[in-house]
Amino acid sequence: MSAEAQQQLESVKAAAASLEQPAPNTIHEDVVSPHADHAATPGRVIAIAVDTSKYAEYAFDWAVNNIIRPETDQIVIMNVRPTVSLPAVYGTLYVDFSKEFESIEESNKKESHDLLRAFANKLPAHKYNIRGVALRGDPRDELAYKVEDIKADMLVIGSRGLGALKRAFLGSVSDYLVHHLTVPVIIPRPSEKEKII
Repeated sequence: MSAEAQQQLESVKAAAASLEQPAPNTIHEDVVSPHADHAATPGRVIAIAVDTSKYAEYAFDWAVNNIIRPETDQIVIMNVRPTVSLPAVYGTLYVDFSKEFESIEESNKKESHDLLRAFANKLPAHKYNIRGVALRGDPRDELAYKVEDIKADMLVIGSRGLGALKRAFLGSVSDYLVHHLTVPVIIPRPSEKEKII
């Protein structure tokens, strides 16, 4: 490999590393802050993992209607967006994808922040102590870390309703968290009447 090709390859790797390994304080972004009327120390911290699925929406609504105590609990809504990965480089071919990666990352970040705000806006801020945190990376690792970091008393997460075969190949985030967290993980499932389509 020529020196120029080697230098280009190193440049691509450096750009990818900067996107895949963000600075420690940029991985977890506080998007929604608790309302000023709420006490600094909540009674319980209830973490709710959300995404764009109907299962996440069902889990969120279920948690609000069945376990949240608005007077004392803090709700921490969390969303994990994927990291942008670099395509493989073959031979001496060099294409600078850094602008595209930055654009995709910004788009993913905006979608994540908008989603957290949409869930937070479902509840009146003066009545509920709500916090929204955007995460980036593998949902299993990021949620497990953040649940421990915020000292959550429990995690509520939706089930994607994967069949046994898909679950075996794709893995289940909720299943992983049930087995790796030390706090209760609640996975609300709709009844037959409430079937999610």
